[in-house]
Amino acid sequence: MNKNLATASHRVDSICSSKLKQPPQTITLKEHLMSSKPPEQPSGSFEDYLKQELDSLSVSASSNGLGKKLELFAAGASIGWLGENSSEWGIITGKDAAVIIEPYVYNGVLYYKKAGTKRYLSVSDGYHYIGFYNWIGARGWTLNGNVLTSLYSNSQLSYYSSDNNYVYANASYTPLTVVFHDA
Repeated sequence: MNKNLATASHRVDSICSSKLKQPPQTITLKEHLMSSKPPEQPSGSFEDYLKQELDSLSVSASSNGLGKKLELFAAGASIGWLGENSSEWGIITGKDAAVIIEPYVYNGVLYYKKAGTKRYLSVSDGYHYIGFYNWIGARGWTLNGNVLTSLYSNSQLSYYSSDNNYVYANASYTPLTVVFHDA
């Protein structure tokens, strides 16, 4: 037995016998043999590889393909629709400019995907702005009645003020409820 393995085994024996009041136990560590065959070099860019991986994930996930527009309400009154600005931040907008989203379930988690894209409803760090980001930044959601809650910030959709048309998932701001409409 290798000297380092013998020392580790002795430490485990000491812990078991003194701390746990159990008889010493022997732990057998298997040696890992390295392959003598060199790894294949990747072809294409890392971005291309990630795109392939995301495409394969899409096959195993489910989306109903039925796009919806999301109307936003504060204190029971409609304040507009979920849209996005040119930087893909979520904003309050008019019905004609509303983003079409689709529910997308992966590993039992509900996500929302912007129809016709590979962009997902997400939540930023800090103030918890919402926006549309690639799969790596996708955030899960729950829909309970007309309350859409981020699993990331644990807060429902919200807005700060009528002077600021950004949409958030921030518990410190005015909560919003939602109604889905056919696109």
